[in-house]
Formats: sequence, C-alpha cells, structure tokens
Amino acid sequence: MNGPDKLLSAPIEAAPVPEVRNHTPFPSQYFQMMDAADEVFHVMVTRITYDLRALEGDGTPALAAVQDELREVDEFYDADNISSVVQESDFAPFKPKCDVLLVNASAHAPPNGGGKRKPLPRFPAGLRIDSADGRQIVQKLVTVTGPRTLGRGLMGGYSLSEPEPVLAVPIRYEHAYGGTNQWWKGWPARIEDDQRMEIDLHEAYNPIGCGLIEPNWQKKTGLSQFPAPQIEIFEKPFTSAHAETAARNAGNPDADAPYPAVGFGAIGRWWQPRRALAGSYDEVWKATRWPRLPDDFDFAYWNCAPDDQQIDYPQGGELVKLVNLVAPEQAADGSLAFRLPRNELKLLLHLDAGIPLFKAMNVDTLIIDAEAMKLTIVARCTVAAASGIEVLELGTWDVAAARARNATTLAEQQKARDAASVAAPEEAING
Repeated sequence: MNGPDKLLSAPIEAAPVPEVRNHTPFPSQYFQMMDAADEVFHVMVTRITYDLRALEGDGTPALAAVQDELREVDEFYDADNISSVVQESDFAPFKPKCDVLLVNASAHAPPNGGGKRKPLPRFPAGLRIDSADGRQIVQKLVTVTGPRTLGRGLMGGYSLSEPEPVLAVPIRYEHAYGGTNQWWKGWPARIEDDQRMEIDLHEAYNPIGCGLIEPNWQKKTGLSQFPAPQIEIFEKPFTSAHAETAARNAGNPDADAPYPAVGFGAIGRWWQPRRALAGSYDEVWKATRWPRLPDDFDFAYWNCAPDDQQIDYPQGGELVKLVNLVAPEQAADGSLAFRLPRNELKLLLHLDAGIPLFKAMNVDTLIIDAEAMKLTIVARCTVAAASGIEVLELGTWDVAAARARNATTLAEQQKARDAASVAAPEEAING
C-alpha cells in the first residue's frame, strides 16, 4: 500500500456526484447530506446580496455591486460560542421554514414631534412582514431600556433599578434575559486547566444573557449589583419577580425559563429549544447509528431564527417594515420598508433516464443587515440521490417557455413518427 495504513474506513457511501453548472453570477455550492432514514440527497445552495439603499420603483432592492461569498462557518459578534451569532454557515442541508434574521442592529430612540431625538429610558422597536396581498405574516414588537441593575440585598430579595435614558441599545442576546453563573476557587482570575468548577449554572434558553442570579453564586462573588435585561416583550416587562423565579429554578433542567430570551437574531445551536431538535446522542445511538443522524433528529434544528421569525418560504413581493431599528443616518425616522425580490432561481435536473426536470430553489434565509443596509437571501434546493442525476444546472429559466418548447418538440417528433408509419406501408406496396 502506497500510503498510511490503519485508516478508518468510511461507513457511509456517498452518492455519485453530478456535473454541476452555475449559470448565475451568485456564489453557489453543491454538497451531499443524509437524512434520518439514511437516504443521501443532493443539496445546492446560493447566496444573493441586495442593496437596501437602492430601492426600485416597486420597493424591491437592487442587486448589490459586490456579491458576498457563502458563509462557510458561523460568524459571531465577539468570541466564538460565548457571544451572539451574527449569521450561521450557509451549509445547512435543509430548512423546513425560512429564517428571518436582523443583524448588526440597534434599537434607536424615536424622534420627537420636532424631528429630534433625545435619550429615553425605554422605547419600542419592531419588525413586521406582510404578504404581497397585505396579509400579516410577522409582527414582532419589543421594548428596550437603558442600562439598569438587578440587585440582591443582604436579607434576600431582588430589586430592579430604573433604566438610564439612552439613544440606542444593541439588539444582542447579551442584553436579553438569560445568563451563566460560574465560580471556582480564585474567581474571577482565569480558571486553571486542572481546576474544578464549583458552581456551573446556565440558562438553557440563553446562556450569554443577564438576569440569572443564583443566591449561592451571588454570595461567592461578593457582588450585590448585576446587569439587568434591556430587551423585553412589548408591554410585558421583566420584573424582580422573574429574577426570583430564575433564582429558585436555577439548576433544575426541567424548569421552564421564567422570561423569554427576546431578540431578532439567531438562536445558538446549543441553546433550547433548538438543542432538543438535534436528537438523542446516547449509548444506543453510538452502538446502532453512529455516525449517522439519530432516529429522532428533526431538520427544524437547522432553522436558527426565533420561532416567531420562521415563516413559509417567501415567493417575492412581501413587504418588510422595520421600526426604530435603523440608524438616524440611514433613515431620519428610524424606519425602513422594502419588498422582497421575486425568487427566479431554479435547478434544471438532467436525470439518468434522459428526462429534464425543473425544481425551484426555496428561499430559506433572509438576513437584514441594519448597519451595512444589505439584504441577503439564501436559497436552497434538495434532490434525492436515488433520482439519478447526471447534470445539475442552476439558472433562471422561463419554465413556461421551456415547457412550450418541449411540447412543440414532442409534437414535431410525433408528427414525424406518424408520417414515417404512413410511408412504410406505401413503400412496401410500391416495392
């Protein structure tokens, strides 16, 4: 053998790779995945970038001069895995819904009657999406506050300070309810590799947030004031009672979160409720399924937006509105409205049987970058490998025209066959 021995053989066999042709200017990639039933499928993904500063007459944004590349890895605002996610890798194999994500955004205090802004202790912000015919699809309102603290007194009990007036609040899960309580000997100095974590508690729905203050951890730290959540459900504020419940339930894996993690961005892969969708990776899985997906894997795991920001695949023409979520230099009133472009992308599949088929690319991710004023659309299509694909082409064909041409070609072929069948007996007689 010309090479290293003792290699680990692959227990999963890939499907034959079709020839892939991309007839578009958009970054695209082909790959394969296996489902929970061990069936391999082809995946094609593409990313299209639009300029929200350049809206056409119908309200749809123009294509950006520079098209962003596909994201190969998850992108975070700060340190990986311990800060909010900006956007995830584009190489999700399948999303049953479309994620609507708002990134690099802050909530901005609205202008007063004279058009001027002044710091406010709290103010609303929101996202709304309507269908092309005016039907409401999403309406999400939040309230943001200025910095405030959550305190615990010597006799117990929690108190929430009044928020400071602010002009803007970053929309990140660090400012939403959640948190992690960790303590080790020598805290807050860096923990040594061989040290034991004496307290290690996490809010399963948002471990990077604030508001979780377990009493024993608080005593160990010697601190009495902690950052409080600044992003709330509209007209349902976070209170000291929520902090009391959080402290009481800390360490109970079966307890529900006392208050939601409110935001407009991606939910961490390891956070609940998303983590539960990944399935069971236990001893039975190791013995019977590894390295395949567990039987109870749910592909909804790949949807990373909050549940109330997951929508049916958009078709184009939907109206998107942001309120108090755009910087003053981008929009004087802090608002933005635009319509989603129509998705024309399709796959042309050439089957082994010689039959060409079209299949639409589904838009399963919408990313609104409020800082760069960009809209990113990620479209994806899956095809069962058992279909037998020789060639896979990505383009924007006019399906109706193609079908008409195919019908004409088939009619001409049938006419030729009919003529040949009539001529054959005549030739036999004359011959």
